[in-house]
Amino acid sequence: MPHPAPPASPLEIELKLALPGADPRRIAVQLAAVPALAGLPTQVVRLVNTYFDTPEQHLRRQRAALRLRGERAAGGTRWLQTFKTAGTPGPLSQRGEWETALRRGVLDPAELQGTPWAALDARGELFGQLEPVFQTRATRTLRVFTTPEGSRIEVALDVGSVRAGDRSVALCELELELLQGPPDALFALAEQVAVLLPVLPSDTSKAERGWRLADGGARPPRRARPPALTPDQPVRPAAQAVLGEALGQFSGNLADLAEAVGSDDAERVHQARVGWRRWRSALWLFRPLLGTHAPPDASPLRPVLAALGAARDLDVAVLDTLPRWADAYIDADPGAAPRRAAWQALLAALQAERHRRHAALRAALQVPATGLALVRLQRWLHAMAPTAADAAAPTPAGAAWLGPWARRRARRLRARLKAAVQAMPGADPMAQRHRVRLLAKRSRYVLESLRPLLRPKRTRKAIAQATALQTDIGAARDLDLLARLLATLGADRAIVGFFRGVSAARQPAAKGES
Repeated sequence: MPHPAPPASPLEIELKLALPGADPRRIAVQLAAVPALAGLPTQVVRLVNTYFDTPEQHLRRQRAALRLRGERAAGGTRWLQTFKTAGTPGPLSQRGEWETALRRGVLDPAELQGTPWAALDARGELFGQLEPVFQTRATRTLRVFTTPEGSRIEVALDVGSVRAGDRSVALCELELELLQGPPDALFALAEQVAVLLPVLPSDTSKAERGWRLADGGARPPRRARPPALTPDQPVRPAAQAVLGEALGQFSGNLADLAEAVGSDDAERVHQARVGWRRWRSALWLFRPLLGTHAPPDASPLRPVLAALGAARDLDVAVLDTLPRWADAYIDADPGAAPRRAAWQALLAALQAERHRRHAALRAALQVPATGLALVRLQRWLHAMAPTAADAAAPTPAGAAWLGPWARRRARRLRARLKAAVQAMPGADPMAQRHRVRLLAKRSRYVLESLRPLLRPKRTRKAIAQATALQTDIGAARDLDLLARLLATLGADRAIVGFFRGVSAARQPAAKGES
């Protein structure tokens, strides 16, 4: 099968899927069992991609990449030079791509004419400074899938490694590149793959993996990066941006957790949970706008969410709560040696349980239902883009522009939190505290997303109050959970009693502060 020609348009549209837990020796056979791909002719090529940049990393700082590819197949070896520019954030990568064939394996500056390279190298000085930074080596299995509607998608399975200096990391991923048709066709095919194979939407490019190795470290956890909003912005595109950023934080950290075999990355677990809470808060924020465009069922994600919560509880216990109370417990008795020994035994038991829970989380990420749910959420989000029909349809009263909408929703949320706090005396303590904590989180995440649209002083105060409530009630909850966990694990009775006492003492303080 001949290699498909480069797209006539310089815009590359692709959906990248990580393959958590995949066996590189079997994944090609498993992929061939997907009904949509079964029986399609394949081409196997050996790829060596070398990425170039200047010593000062001019291209990286501009989110651009220049690559020289050696492609060896049955018909011989061909060379391709590819220049890529910054793409749109999210799982559906859309970025400029200019690819040309070369006669030999040497970069050719003449082939960069007519591309945005001139804007990066206005003085013509950068090309001469380029040097190899890292390489990817992979066996690529190619198929071209054509839908009944005529959309054409290149399906590329890459199995190999990324190398920078003497460091390397395994590579196993699936790329769906749109050759013809609407972008939704990529999600439709991804769903068919995800029914049978564990996948996770990923926006980590091979170049990013290479830079990660060159830097000598892992990518930091994905933290909240609220999109820039303006008061005169239409609400629907703003909703898509806010929801997309939150879902990206959630799914991006999940994809990285799935790759970090043997690693207990506490902060990545925490940021994945934050991303999901921000997603849920954003759904509440824009719910009146969604109408019949309700998000797909997210219940298949419950095992992953439960595994994240279980891992987080142990992370907090081992890394935060226990260290803060160690001296208070051990030094309370002049004969501290037995207490110290019991404490060390407890730490060892909790650390073992912590590793078990992180392993259970990675296992939950390797279930096809997890990836399928995430692909469907991403597909739903992509479909939120306004269409001509949407522009002609009536919008909810006052919902056309973001500024007034945001202020009304923020006022409503602050009122709900205030009412919940006022209802705490006389209410069921545990249930009401839990409700206040959830509302405090929602208030914080919503206000942080809408901060550019609200009154600065009032918003800072409201965020600080919500954060204080969340922190105070959360600290009491952590102690209570730890006391119950220790009892379940059969910890030393004296330690269990100590934490039960500390937990009980914290409850009245938290109620009074609320």
